[in-house]
Amino acid sequence: MKHLRATIALFITLVSCPLLVPISNAKLPSDDLQIVLPSVTVHYSLAQLKAKLKPVEVTLYDPNYKKAMTFEGFPLLALLKVAGLSQSAGGDEVVFTAQDGYAPNTNFEMLRLHHAIVAYREKGSFTFAKLAQGKAMVSPAPYYLVWEEGENLADNVPWPYQLVKIEVVNFKEKFGKLYPEGVVVDDAVMKGFKTFKNECIRCHSINLQGGEIGPELNVPLNITEYWSADTLLRFIPDASSFRYKSKMPPFPKLDKMQVEQVIEYLKYMKDFKIRQP
Repeated sequence: MKHLRATIALFITLVSCPLLVPISNAKLPSDDLQIVLPSVTVHYSLAQLKAKLKPVEVTLYDPNYKKAMTFEGFPLLALLKVAGLSQSAGGDEVVFTAQDGYAPNTNFEMLRLHHAIVAYREKGSFTFAKLAQGKAMVSPAPYYLVWEEGENLADNVPWPYQLVKIEVVNFKEKFGKLYPEGVVVDDAVMKGFKTFKNECIRCHSINLQGGEIGPELNVPLNITEYWSADTLLRFIPDASSFRYKSKMPPFPKLDKMQVEQVIEYLKYMKDFKIRQP
């Protein structure tokens, strides 16, 4: 009888006490946006963002939808300021990470010159119309980075959708394992690195630093160790000429010299591989 009373008391205690779940295991809302700054990491739901920032409307010709669109969202620089970014925060680049690992970047100079909006829906709708992604149709939700200048900036800045994280970084510190140390600015390797940084890192990684959509290009084997330079010279500008259904977009704006410089950078990095993680 004594054991029965003890069991009943324990049961009542467990039922009456709240279940404590570690925050690291707590389920985040589907519209969660993570903002990583040099000194702090914060998470905002859409409702929290609306409470902190006044939404704006922007109408532009969208290069992904290929038509004029009106979105509702928040100015990117205002959003970063609300999250705690100051002029002395020590970052020179912003990296945008999508749900699938696509991670393009841009520098603060572009953000000062142009007007970026973190959109959360198409005006007059609960969410976004779906976009064609290959043969599939996908929603840009929860967030879509758009630019007020529209298609005029289509080739110069990133337009990531299904955006879940915005990170302010010091590029050389964040991506030090893909940086070509000891190379002078006007060297072909450094020029190739800059092109890789602007065009390739959003999908590919070097030494496991960079995007996750495309293959890693340096470890355990550097791509120049199993593909010839001549093949890469033809493949990089237009992967679809080698493979149907290739996820790698064409790069018609890159001239032959720029592609050759990217290859020189890739060759250089094969002597700077990280150890197996």
